[in-house]
Amino acid sequence: MRSTCSYPEVRKQRGDVLLEALISVLIMSIIGAGTAYITSRMAISAKNVRTNGAAVTQMRVLLQQYGPGLCSGAGNNGMATVVMPVNFSAHQLDVQCSTPGNVTVGGLAVAQPASVVLCVPGSNGGSFEGAIKVGSDATVTC
Repeated sequence: MRSTCSYPEVRKQRGDVLLEALISVLIMSIIGAGTAYITSRMAISAKNVRTNGAAVTQMRVLLQQYGPGLCSGAGNNGMATVVMPVNFSAHQLDVQCSTPGNVTVGGLAVAQPASVVLCVPGSNGGSFEGAIKVGSDATVTC
């Protein structure tokens, strides 16, 4: 039986539509996988920002409430901990204090305030993204 199609070039192009559809599905799946990856990385970054923000807020409150009382040998040294709100795990802070000295200004001796720096070390068990430092002494490293 003979074909009734009067256009022989149409018969040669039958597989083109299927090939184009397969390529478009492949491109869409690559775009979808990339979008899913970027979304997951954004969610992880947002979690790290929230965790670090909670730690910094608690550290600032500790500095405001206790200040030099957090230094070793002081009465509130045991208060130097940060408690994470999600799993309620407590992390001990490194407290670094500088001893105040006296400065003479115009013949008058003025005592410098003690500098207190609270640090969460970089090796903190993976709870925080790197080291966190809160305090006024720029020379202290965590």
